[in-house]
Amino acid sequence: MVGRVALDDDWEGRVEPLLRQWIQDDNRWIRRTAILAQLKHKTRTHADVLFDFCEQRMHEKEFFIRKAIGWALREYGKTNPKAVIAFLQKHKKELSPLSYKEGSRILVKLGKMKA
Repeated sequence: MVGRVALDDDWEGRVEPLLRQWIQDDNRWIRRTAILAQLKHKTRTHADVLFDFCEQRMHEKEFFIRKAIGWALREYGKTNPKAVIAFLQKHKKELSPLSYKEGSRILVKLGKMKA
């Protein structure tokens, strides 16, 4: 539901400011929703926001946040593999092994990067 609204609504005026509040929320499920809000947006993904949110939360130990980071990166990697590979390589040491593995899974399978 949130992802659909993020596509159809006023991104800069309403959606992005709201998601920027959510990524800082005390509730892990709200933070997770901010990370996943652009899932499956493909070429309409605001990559700068996606990567910023991943950077902001990559230190978290919460399983569902780590999984969400990997999921969001994996999905966007289907559309923009070069950007996701660059992000994964730049942040390999900071990302949890789960986030890295999930984020790179399709790219490794397609032979675009090594595990």
